Amino acid sequence: MEKFEYSVAIRTVGKAGDKYLEELRSLHNQTIRPKHIYVHLAHGFDRPTEQVGIEEYIDTPKGLVHQRAAANMVHEEYILIIDDDVFFPEDAVEKMHEALERYNADGIAPDTFPSQNLSMNSKVAAYLINTVSPRKNDGWAIKIKRSGAFSYNNHPEHGAIYPTESAPGTAVFMKTFVWKAVHYEQEVWIDRFPAGTFGEDQLMYQKIVENGFKLLMWYDSGVKHLDANTNKASQKTYDKIYYRAMAQYLTWYRCCYDLPRNTKKDKIICNLAYGYRLSLSCLIRIVYSVFRVSPRFLIAHIRGNVGARKFVKSDEYAKIPRFVFK
Repeated sequence: MEKFEYSVAIRTVGKAGDKYLEELRSLHNQTIRPKHIYVHLAHGFDRPTEQVGIEEYIDTPKGLVHQRAAANMVHEEYILIIDDDVFFPEDAVEKMHEALERYNADGIAPDTFPSQNLSMNSKVAAYLINTVSPRKNDGWAIKIKRSGAFSYNNHPEHGAIYPTESAPGTAVFMKTFVWKAVHYEQEVWIDRFPAGTFGEDQLMYQKIVENGFKLLMWYDSGVKHLDANTNKASQKTYDKIYYRAMAQYLTWYRCCYDLPRNTKKDKIICNLAYGYRLSLSCLIRIVYSVFRVSPRFLIAHIRGNVGARKFVKSDEYAKIPRFVFK
């Protein structure tokens, strides 16, 4: 067993209860235990009563990026960045470290949301709503399409570890210098969005990959998201539909379109791909609006995209540091 040192960074609002306790116990039981467990508790929330005694709580400004970027305080060679409701088999961290060594990679994320296991109806819905699509096994896990949506390996080998361009944000084990090198704290502009409306995971992983680092995804790892219910609020209120639409456009613009490696031809292709994605999503929302006898679902989606387009042309967006540093 190769010895190495790592620390854990958890973001929480302190409400995961027994799931949080199960997570802490699984970390405590690792074959190689963490040097520290830093719990970045959102400011204004009560400290959880559940504990195993090796956690250190840090009062942190509330926000997905603020709390995740607080992991910059880690000094050990490796860092495990996680949410507050993840279970790890006792050798999970050891195996992730072995994978980084074996594949000469910089980070590895367990597949805690196996899209390949969804029902056929769910897969069709994922494509119609967001052009998320399956692929044959080509030796890659997730690939980001020109539209900003992703495609997933529909038939991965059991236990496979493949290179990937994105992953679930539930957990990632990586080299600490890589985490600090991508300056995730520069993406705090995301925290202006209401809770549950901006899925920042893709942006985080894309920033790692686009800046030249190698990311892996591990299938059938035994790592479990104990509360793996994705936020279902996208089609319930006008504001949430609006901000989700903004998030969709901004993720595409920042991660796919506005990259220094893109030629004029690349940008035309990206625009066409996003146009198709937008047209299909609008069609679905027209159907939904007819079903609900209200045009607000379609209106919110369109206005969200328009609002995002205006934002990327604003002075505020221009002040955000570049996504790719090289």
